Amino acid sequence: MELPPPNLETDHYIHRSWRGPQNMNSTVIEEFGSFDKYIWSFVNHKPIVSRFCYPRQVPVKTPKADVISKDLVWRGFRSVGPTVVYSFMQVAGLTNDHLISCFRFEECIATAEGKEENVVMDNHAEQKESESRTESDLSIAMDDLSFSSKF
Repeated sequence: MELPPPNLETDHYIHRSWRGPQNMNSTVIEEFGSFDKYIWSFVNHKPIVSRFCYPRQVPVKTPKADVISKDLVWRGFRSVGPTVVYSFMQVAGLTNDHLISCFRFEECIATAEGKEENVVMDNHAEQKESESRTESDLSIAMDDLSFSSKF
């Protein structure tokens, strides 16, 4: 006996699972602006540089990955254990686990330092944009006030 293929419209469990990540990511986006800002906030917007000499020193999970994992689970994400999160941190560049003997190690450190400078410049640009928006909102409010006082 062969089972029929699942139908997303009638199988409510599959439908919830299928729609879930969209909703979870949108709540993160509403709160932090983007998933990128959310995930980088755990490492203060700069990569963690590890200085391992031997492959056996590279961990499969860290306390930081455990914290991120627990927060993701709290927000409704599934299958995001600390090992999976740490692998994501490595792939996304949140942590640099290249061995110090690796030819890419110095390049990754330079990239990490560049990322730190970009964050400072981005924060400065966001602050200027926010000040500009506040000034324009204030001028619009003053214009509205002057129009309403004429009538």
